[in-house]
Amino acid sequence: MKQYTADKHAQYTLQIATPIVTAVLIGLIWYFLAVLPHWLLWTLTAVLAAAAILLSTLLLPMWFCTVTYCVSATHITRKCGIFFIQEQVMRTQALQFSSIFQAPFADATGMNFIPLHAYGGTVILSFLSSSDAAEIQAFLQKTVYSHSQRTLEEPAAGNPADIPQEPQFDAFESAVQPPAGTGSNAEDPPERSSS
Repeated sequence: MKQYTADKHAQYTLQIATPIVTAVLIGLIWYFLAVLPHWLLWTLTAVLAAAAILLSTLLLPMWFCTVTYCVSATHITRKCGIFFIQEQVMRTQALQFSSIFQAPFADATGMNFIPLHAYGGTVILSFLSSSDAAEIQAFLQKTVYSHSQRTLEEPAAGNPADIPQEPQFDAFESAVQPPAGTGSNAEDPPERSSS
């Protein structure tokens, strides 16, 4: 089992992007909502600025400190959260497919994501470094996909007569047809005579 954490470059990227996005939002508010009273515009500006400061200085570092991904041959676990820790566990053999999404300049920004799709849901391993993302993908390719391929390709060992054979009839037809002795072809029961 190997444990991975979120890339700190992604945290720094988000901390830099937060005030920039906030400044753009404040500019759009002042441009498009100029008809509102000035006290309301200043209130919106103060709320957005406070939210940006809180997010970039407190919430993002707290969240990035708790993110861990444990990858083993049997399970993949994602754990993250700030005040409440959320843990998602996926059986490795239940994995259907995975892919890597990389943002531009992913090596410098840490914006690498691996969505793991399985029956019943998806687990996203987010904000990985490029090397960690490639290592996880190679591990999954080696353990999960190659094992599934071997299982499909290797014939069952033992005596061929011991291998259960599939029935030679159509299950749907047998379910639809009435059992022998009933239906329109069966003899009608003798009528009772009333005395």
